[in-house]
Amino acid sequence: MEHRNNVIIRKAKKDDMYQVCQLIKELAIHEKCEQECVMTPEILIADGFASPDPPFKMFVADVNGQIVGYSAYFNGYRTNTGNFIFLQDLFVSLQYRNEGIGKKLFQSVAKVASKTASKRLELHCLSWNPSLEFYLKMGFRNTTEINGWNYLIIDGDNLSKHVE
Repeated sequence: MEHRNNVIIRKAKKDDMYQVCQLIKELAIHEKCEQECVMTPEILIADGFASPDPPFKMFVADVNGQIVGYSAYFNGYRTNTGNFIFLQDLFVSLQYRNEGIGKKLFQSVAKVASKTASKRLELHCLSWNPSLEFYLKMGFRNTTEINGWNYLIIDGDNLSKHVE
């Protein structure tokens, strides 16, 4: 448990993206979607740091210069509630779990979400992922069970055939 005392949660920097990309690949393996993961540090740097309004923002968990976790989020908008924050990823490397690092990363994003007009934070979680219990303990409601929401994706050739 010595890691807990050394962890620093901070905004991500360009130089962190090399280590973050490794964690993203670790997450993809955990979520059984490794073949879909095409992310590179260069893409993360270009997307996250080359514009004044990047499409994502990120906090990292730094233990003595090693990035051991991250939370990636972006701004969303719902026509019925307004602005909100979408938590794309919250991931802590296996050997650093159960030390409160995930909770600290979550709290950093929660602070951002509390400043939006709707004071709302949303995320998707695989039904078999043990993290679902963590999110429910944090106070999330499972709208799949409550409202029957389905999460749908269209991409690649299926999307292209709808473009004139």
